[in-house]
Amino acid sequence: MRLYHRPDCPFCWKVRIFLHEAQTEIEEVFVEFGKKHPDVVSLNPNATVPVLIEGDLVIYESALIIEYLSDMFPQSMLMHGSPLEIANIRQLHSYSDSKVGKALFPYIKHVRENQGCSVDEGLKRTTLEAWVGIQGKLSESIGNKDFFSADFSVAECALIPRFTIAITYGLHISNQFPNLLDWYERCKKRESFITTLPRSFPGIK
Repeated sequence: MRLYHRPDCPFCWKVRIFLHEAQTEIEEVFVEFGKKHPDVVSLNPNATVPVLIEGDLVIYESALIIEYLSDMFPQSMLMHGSPLEIANIRQLHSYSDSKVGKALFPYIKHVRENQGCSVDEGLKRTTLEAWVGIQGKLSESIGNKDFFSADFSVAECALIPRFTIAITYGLHISNQFPNLLDWYERCKKRESFITTLPRSFPGIK
């Protein structure tokens, strides 16, 4: 298998966390921020990463890549449990990609494009309000469990990059949600997080 990816991209990062948790070796092709890799342009009509290749199979939607890997490596136990538990994992995965990502992206994009300049305080304030609301829903979802499912799962693979990117760009976890703070610290200690953590983030020194 070959994975075209950008290290700081949350869609790519969750795939790398999954692969590390599944103890699966893969050929990695790094794509530079702001650049279009010719292979990606030819393989993906959206010209975006991640792109996973195995033989003649090409998958270029991150959620579909995760579903494919979950089927390929069921021993990873990252998509495991009763139908209800699996549905909840998938729901959280979707929530991370859509609601969380869309709420955070405008502000993060602004910081990236205005490196060294003062931030738009209005945009930061509205993003923080949305971020706290998201944390409230996730805090309610995890309750007093160690992870969002019975154990570390695809939900964590998807959410951990979002949380780390938010924190890196100055959008921290609220003290209102100690269960999320504990969850994040628990996930940060995993080898999959330490190994896949990007060395740099665009717009951040």
